[in-house]
Amino acid sequence: MLLLLAMTFSARGDLAGELSRAAEQRLAHYANEHDWLPYQAGFSPWLPAGASRLPECAQPVRFEPAQAGDAPWGRVPWLIHCPDDPGWTTRARVEVSVHLPVWVARERLRREQELSASVLQLKSLSLERLHRGFIAGRQPPEQRLLRDLPAGEPLYPALLAPRWLVKKNEQVVIEAQGNGFTVTTQGLALTNGSEGELIRVRNIDSEKIIQTRVVAGNRVQSLR
Repeated sequence: MLLLLAMTFSARGDLAGELSRAAEQRLAHYANEHDWLPYQAGFSPWLPAGASRLPECAQPVRFEPAQAGDAPWGRVPWLIHCPDDPGWTTRARVEVSVHLPVWVARERLRREQELSASVLQLKSLSLERLHRGFIAGRQPPEQRLLRDLPAGEPLYPALLAPRWLVKKNEQVVIEAQGNGFTVTTQGLALTNGSEGELIRVRNIDSEKIIQTRVVAGNRVQSLR
C-alpha cells in the first residue's frame, strides 16, 4: 500500500523528526490493519549529509516509502519530496525496531499436529530477527503444522497449513449432485484432505473408489 504523508517543517533540523513520525504513523497503520497486540517500537532516522543544505520548502513536505510493499520495520528506505517549483527530492531511511507479542510453541510440537491455545503462547520478540515471518494477533491460528517445532520457537506462515476436514480411514458423507437433486451415501476416506482438496474415497455400498472434493468436515462431493 502506498502511503503519502504531508508535513510542514519550519527548519531543516525538523526533517529527521518528521521522518520518524512518518515512519511511526506507517507502522501504526500496518499494526491496526493486522490486528496487532500492543507493541514497542523505536525509530532512528538517517538523512544524507546534503540534507542540511536543502532549501526551505514553502509547501508541506511529502514522505513516501521508497518501496511501498516492504514491511514497515527494519531498515526502511524513504523518499522525501518538496513539491515547490522548483522543488527537490532526497533519499533517507529509518531504522525501525519492533518488539511484538507473537505466537510461539508452549511445548514441543509435532508435524501434522493441530494447533490450539493450549499448546501455544504469546511471547514478545524482535521482528527484525524473525526472517521467516511470524504469526501475531489476538487469537492463535487454527491450523496444523507441516514440520516439528521445538518449544519456545515462533510460528511462521510457511510452517502452517489448513486443518484436515477429512482424515484417512474416517467415515464421510458423499454427495452426488444431479439436475436439481442431491443424493448422499457413506464412504471411507483413503487420504487426508482440507477444504477444496481432491481425495479418493471408497463408497461403502458399492466398494468403488471414486474421486471427490472436500466440502466440509467429513463431507465430500463426488466428481462424477
